[in-house]
Amino acid sequence: MLAEKVILYDDSCPLCQLYTEGFVRLGVLPRAGRVAFGQAPVQCPEVFETLDVARGRVAIPLIDRTTGEIAYGLDALFLLIGHQATWLRPALRQRGLKAAIWPLYRLLSYNRRQIAGCQPPVTPFDCRPERHLGWRSAWLGIALLGWLAGVAAHALAPVLVVAALQLVGGIFAARRGWDALGSFATNCLVFALLLAVLPLAWWPLALAITLLDLHRRAWVFRL
Repeated sequence: MLAEKVILYDDSCPLCQLYTEGFVRLGVLPRAGRVAFGQAPVQCPEVFETLDVARGRVAIPLIDRTTGEIAYGLDALFLLIGHQATWLRPALRQRGLKAAIWPLYRLLSYNRRQIAGCQPPVTPFDCRPERHLGWRSAWLGIALLGWLAGVAAHALAPVLVVAALQLVGGIFAARRGWDALGSFATNCLVFALLLAVLPLAWWPLALAITLLDLHRRAWVFRL
């Protein structure tokens, strides 16, 4: 166990909550080694003061309480993964692997709250990343292409109805800004992925999941 390490995670991001909790359950980190970003200024101010906040908003930080050293992003995740799965350490040391994964990490990190469709926490500090036109546009492009491919491949009347609802929702979301638009684009991509992985006979399930998620995201942004 890395008892001297502390990882800070975005307490508004379900994925961040899930995988950092996984490190605790696997015994890589102690329970006290997982701290929500929003609570960090109060719970461990000595750790928070050493942080490059702008960098930490985008790349999850892993702080060593003993030495004060901080690993960010993939360096932090590779260190934790390598501690648990020692057989992966040689691969994780390869620069090529990090270079290959880095764009995906950035894409997900900059758009994590839009992917989750969540609101910021009501805490002393919010680790929301700065808006980045390039990474947001990349996510919107991926979601749009996936949505178009899914709808075109399943030109059933119910599919087209949901697509129309998503299109209307996207128009309203665009008026609320990039965050809302990114969230609704994620709903479109979820719809396309469900159509791709579920058997055609299961399309009612795909539509139900999509509509529930669409309603949830609309409620979050008060559309």
